[in-house]
Amino acid sequence: MATVVGEAPRVLGFSWSRTAWRLAVLTVVYFAAGKLGLSLAFVHESATPVWLPTGIALAALLLYGYRMWPAIFVGAFLVNVTTAGSTAPSLGIATGNTLEAILGVWLVRRWAGGRAVFARARTFFTFAVLAGAGATAVSATVGVASLAFAGQTSWSRFGEIWLTWWLGDMAGALVVAPVIYLWAAEPRARPARRELLELVLVLAAALLVGGVVFGGFGPAAINGHPIEFLCIPPLVYAAFRFGQREAATCVALLAALAIWGTLTGEGPFAHEPANVSLLLLQAFLMTLMIVTLPLAAVLREHAQSKAVLAHTAAIVASSDDAIIGKTLEGVMTSWNEGAERLYGYTAAEAIGRPISLIIPGELRHELPAILDKLSGGVRIEHFETTRVAKTGRRIDVSVTISPVRDPSDRIIGASSIARDITHRKRMEATTRERDTLRSVASLAAGAAHEINNPLAVVLGQVQLLANELEGAQRQRIAEILEAIDRIRAIVARMRHLTHVELSEPYPGLPEMLDLARSSETAPPRVDTLVIVAREGPARYEALHTMFAGASTEVILDRRKGERRRAGPGASGGRRREDRRRRDVSAELRTRGWTLVLR
Repeated sequence: MATVVGEAPRVLGFSWSRTAWRLAVLTVVYFAAGKLGLSLAFVHESATPVWLPTGIALAALLLYGYRMWPAIFVGAFLVNVTTAGSTAPSLGIATGNTLEAILGVWLVRRWAGGRAVFARARTFFTFAVLAGAGATAVSATVGVASLAFAGQTSWSRFGEIWLTWWLGDMAGALVVAPVIYLWAAEPRARPARRELLELVLVLAAALLVGGVVFGGFGPAAINGHPIEFLCIPPLVYAAFRFGQREAATCVALLAALAIWGTLTGEGPFAHEPANVSLLLLQAFLMTLMIVTLPLAAVLREHAQSKAVLAHTAAIVASSDDAIIGKTLEGVMTSWNEGAERLYGYTAAEAIGRPISLIIPGELRHELPAILDKLSGGVRIEHFETTRVAKTGRRIDVSVTISPVRDPSDRIIGASSIARDITHRKRMEATTRERDTLRSVASLAAGAAHEINNPLAVVLGQVQLLANELEGAQRQRIAEILEAIDRIRAIVARMRHLTHVELSEPYPGLPEMLDLARSSETAPPRVDTLVIVAREGPARYEALHTMFAGASTEVILDRRKGERRRAGPGASGGRRREDRRRRDVSAELRTRGWTLVLR
C-alpha cells in the first residue's frame, strides 16, 4: 500500500513537468521566431511579411492539444511588448495570435482530417483555405485594429498593414507548419544508406537551384531574370521519390535561401521595394507548397492503393472460390483461377461474355432480379442455386453477390463469390434417404411385432373352426390357413430386418453404382443398399428373397456364426472378434458396401 501511495505523486509530477517543459520551450521558440520575423518589418514595426510563429503555433496545437495556448499568448505578448513598448496593443496582438492558432486547429480537426491533415490532397487544400487563409485573417484583423485603436498607426494604412500581416501569417501556416508537424508526428525507421544518400542529393539539388535562382550563383546573364520555375523539378522529384515530409523540407530550405537572396537584392523578386518583394516571394513559396505537398500526398495514396490492390489480387487469385466481376449489364470483367477450376472456362474465354454463360437455361429468370437488386445497392448473401460448367455438368453453388462502388460511391458493377456445394448437397440427400430407410426398417420391425400377436389369435381360431366344419367349408378354411401362412412368412421376414443403410460413395464402385460418374450422364441416382443377416442361412434366405435386386445386396456374416459355435473362449475371445469385425468391414468396403452393426 505504501508503495502505491508513494508512486502516484511521482507520476503526476512527471506529467505536469513535461507539459510545463513544453510550454517553456514553445514560448522561447515562439519569441525567437517572432523577433526574427519583426526584424523584417517594413510597413510597420509590428507587421512583417515573414511570420514563422504562425506555423509553429499551429503545429504545436495539432501535436499537443489546446493546452499549449498559454505559451503562444505569452510568446506573442513578449515579442510585441519588447518591440513596440506598449502593453495594450501587445495584449490585443497576443490575443489575436492565440485565437488564430486555436481557431485554425479547431477548423482542421472539424473539417480537414485532424491529425491526418497532410496525409491527403483534399485535406491539405481544406487546411490551406480554413487555417491558412481563414484563421490568419482573424489575427491580422485583431492585430491591426489593436494598433489603430492604440494610435500606433492610422486607419488609412489599415489595408496595407493588414495585407502584409495576413500574407506573412499565411506563409507561416502553409510553409512552416507542415514541416514541423510531419517531422514530429511521423517518426520513421532509419533509412537505408542508399536512400539516405539519395535524399541528401535531392536536398543539395534544391539548394543548388535556389542558389542559382535567388542567390546569384549562376551565370551573370541569367541573374534577375524570371527563372523561378527552375525550382519546381527538384521539388517534384522529392514528392515522387520520398513523400510529404521530404518534399515540405525541400520547400522550407528553398524558402530560407530565397528570403536571404531577396533581402540581399538577388533573384527575380528583388526589383521591387523590400516589403513588396517579400510579399511576392511569399506568394511564390506558398504556391510551391500548395502544388508540391498535395502531389506527394496523391503519390503516397496511389502507392498505398497499389499495395492494397496487389494484396487483394493475390488473395483473389489464390482463392479456391470462384470470384467473378461483372458490370451491371451482366458482362463478366474478371475471372480468377478458382472460377477456371470450377466452371472449366479460362479467363480469356469468359471475360467479355455475359454471365448467362454459366447459368442453366431454366434459371435465366434469376439474372434480371439479381441485377435489379445490385443496382439498388442490395447485397445478396448465401444464395444457393445451380450453375453449369463448360462440359455441361451441373454444379450446386452458394453465391454471395456484392455491389462494386467507385470513389464517388456510385454502383458501377458487381462481384460474386461462388462456392461449390455439390458434395454437401449430395451428402444431405444421402442423409435424408438413409434416415428414411432407417425409419422404414424400424416401422417394418415394429409392424411385424404388432401383427404377429393378433395373427396368432386368428390362426388358432381358424384351426379350431376347421375341426368343426366338413366338406366345402373345410376347403375354405384350408385356403384361409394357407393365406395366414403366407402372412406369417412375410411378418417373419419383416422381423428379420434389423437395419438398412445407404453406403457412402467409394472410389472402387462399379461404374453403374458410382453416383458421381453415373450422374454426369443420367440424372437418376443409383444407391447401393446393404442388408446384413447374422442369424444363419434361414434369415439370409428370407432377406435375400424379399430385398435382393440389381441395386441391393444381402450379406451373410458366416464367421460370426462360427465364432458362436466355437464358444466365447475360442480363437482369442474379444480380441479375435475385433479382428474378425475389421476383416469383414475391409472386405465389404473393397466392394463398395458398408457393414452395418446391429
